[in-house]
This record gives sequence, C-alpha cells and structure tokens, in this order.
Amino acid sequence: MQIRLLILGFLFVNAVNAQDSLFTAKDAVDLALKQNIDIQIAQSDIEITKINNTWANAGALPTITAQATNTEAISNLNQKLNNGNSIQRNNVKNNSLNANMVLSWRVFNGMRVQATKDRFEIIEKMGNIAFKQQVDQVIFDVLSVYYNLVRLNKQVNSTLAIIDLSKERVKIAETRFNVGSGTKTDMLQAKIDLNTQEVNLKNIFKQISTTKASLNNLLKRNPQEPIYAKEEQFKIPSINLDEIVKKIDEQNYQMLMANQTKLNLANDRRIIFSQKLPTLTLNSSALLNRTISTAGLFLTNQTYGPNVGLSIGIPIFQSNINKTQLKVNAVQQKQQALEIEALKSRIQRDLFIAYQEYQNAIEATKIEESNVKLAEENNKISTERFRKLQSNSIELRQAQLSLNDAQDRYINAQYRAHIAATSILYTIGEISNF
Repeated sequence: MQIRLLILGFLFVNAVNAQDSLFTAKDAVDLALKQNIDIQIAQSDIEITKINNTWANAGALPTITAQATNTEAISNLNQKLNNGNSIQRNNVKNNSLNANMVLSWRVFNGMRVQATKDRFEIIEKMGNIAFKQQVDQVIFDVLSVYYNLVRLNKQVNSTLAIIDLSKERVKIAETRFNVGSGTKTDMLQAKIDLNTQEVNLKNIFKQISTTKASLNNLLKRNPQEPIYAKEEQFKIPSINLDEIVKKIDEQNYQMLMANQTKLNLANDRRIIFSQKLPTLTLNSSALLNRTISTAGLFLTNQTYGPNVGLSIGIPIFQSNINKTQLKVNAVQQKQQALEIEALKSRIQRDLFIAYQEYQNAIEATKIEESNVKLAEENNKISTERFRKLQSNSIELRQAQLSLNDAQDRYINAQYRAHIAATSILYTIGEISNF
C-alpha cells in the first residue's frame, strides 16, 4: 500500500508541475549558461582583454602634455647697472606666466610596439578560448546530470513493470497455496521478492531526488524546486575515431591554449630583443614665457615659439640582462613545445579510452536490447508454466530476476554510451552541437 501511495504521489506532483518544470536537455543547458557565474566572469575577462588590445596601449601613439603656471609677486627692488645707474624701489609688482605644450613620440623602438600589440592579440584569443572552454564545461556538466535523470526515469519504468510481474507472481502463488497445489514457501518468497522490488523503487526515487537537486544547482535554482526531464531517450551520435583525432590540434581547448602560450613566448622574445636595438624619439614643444614688472631693467620680457628635435638612444651595455632573458626564453619555448607534445599524447590517450568505452557500450546496448526481448519472452513463458502448475517458483523467480538484470544492463549501457560520446565531443570542442 505504501509503495502505491508513493508512486501516485510522484505521478501527481509530476503532473501538477509539468508545465513549469519540464526541461529538455537544451532548456537546461540554455538556463545554465545564462545563470552560470563562472561564465559571467569569463565574459568580463574577455571585455578586459578587448579594452587592452589597442595600439595606444601598445605604445604606438604619441604623448602630449600641457602645463601653465602664473605667478604674482610683490618684492623690493635694488639693482645696480654696469653704467653706474641704480634702481631702488619697494613694493614692486611682478607677474610671471609660463606655458608649454610638449609632444613626445617614440617613432622606433626596435619593433617593440608591434610585438606588444601582437601580445595583446594573443591574450585576447586566450580569453576567448578560456570562455568557450568554460561554456563547454557547463554544457558537459548539465548534460551528464540531465541524462542521469533520464536513466533513473527509465529505471523507474522498468522497475514498475517488474513490480507488476511480481504482483502477478504473488497472486498465482497465493492461489496455488490456497487450493493446495503450492507451498507456502513459494508464496512467501514471492512476497519477499515483491517487497525487494518496492524497496529498489524507493531507492531509485531517492537517487532521482538527489539528481534533481544537483541539476537545479547547476541551473542556479532552489535545490528543492521541482524539475523533470522531458526527454525519455538517450542521444547517442555516431563517432569515428580517425576523424576526431584529427580535430585535436584545431579544436581541443587545452591544445589551443597551449599553442597560444607558445606563441606568446615567441612574442616575448621579440620584445626582449627589441631592448637591444636603438630607439628614435620625436620631441616637439610650443612654449610661452612672459615676465611683467613695474620696475627694473626689463619691464616686459617675453619669449614664445615652437621647437622640434629628434633623439636617439643606443643601448651600449646592460649587464647582459637581455642575453640572460633571451636564454631563459629559449628554454621556456623548448619546455612549452615538450608540454604541448605531452599534452597531445594525453589527449589522444583519453580519446582512445573514451572511444573504447563508447564502442563497448554501443555493442553492449545492442546485446542487452536483444537480451531484454529474450528475457521478456522467457518470463512470459515461465509465468504461464507456473500458472498451469508446470514449473515451480524457482524457475519463475529466476526468469523475473533475469529480466530485471537485463533491463538494468540495457539502460546502463545506453547511459554509458551517451556519457562516453559526451566526453569525446567535449574533448574535441563540439559538445555545443550535441
């Protein structure tokens, strides 16, 4: 009675919340991407890299500064001139105005500007790669939990079917016992097996509750909020190993990031080397200096006008700092090349393992699908034989257990194939198309 109430309650809640809480896999992924905080942070990082990626930030543009100073003063004047005259006056008012505008433009610095701009380009690309990787990670996490919920739902359906068969077996065993053609142990064992299946069903419902809480967490919803998987079947794409291995260099985010790091190190070498080359700077200014005094040798003294000049800087000796930095950079580039090679080898290994699991699960799915059909037929025959007193309860019990196991293996094989395919598509950067 208890299990019937549990099932009815589950189905009632499912029906009541169907409109607002039924999610397809795409619905779940879309909501997770919209709500995920890590993705929002990654988007902010991309904005920062875009803002930094300018020629001005790389040092290509000149700097212009303007300054003005106006000074008022009252002083006592005592001057003796070389012609014998002298000027002596108190409370002399003086005004001094100084203004200038200075332009400085480093027109050549050993191609450092170009190298710096290229560095900003690489950093922006790395930000985009990190963003896409974060998006794919969220998609992978959501799909894994979502289809685990699909798996559990399928197990509920298969367990309910087994419970119905167990009830039929109990009914037959009770009838046989009551008419004296069966033993009480057969009836008791049938009831024990029925109770076992009902306990299994409760355990599955508990797993479903936990899985829903995990899915809600990924979607940034209240863990207790009702959520149901609308999809009832697994999506298992066709995958070719040779084709996916070819996509590692161009689509795997770890490889893309590692290659960008290698490019960045090569670009750092250009920046370091530029410090050994001469620099050429264009300097220009326009100035105004004016002094006004109510007494003294000069009542007004004013100069103004522009000037232009070029300055060249030639590094002579820098304590071998550049040489040391270039040596370190060469070692770093070699080290990065080795890390890329090792990373590619690990990715190929992981892909091969995932593909073997995928193939094994696909083959197991086909076999277990056939086993389910055979077990269903066997159970049907065993039930009729038991009803007609042509077999004992052991035969029927074994037939039901075989059917139950076959259904579980079939569902789990499908789920394994789905997860393996998801892992492969995540590795080659195509999970968003899944």
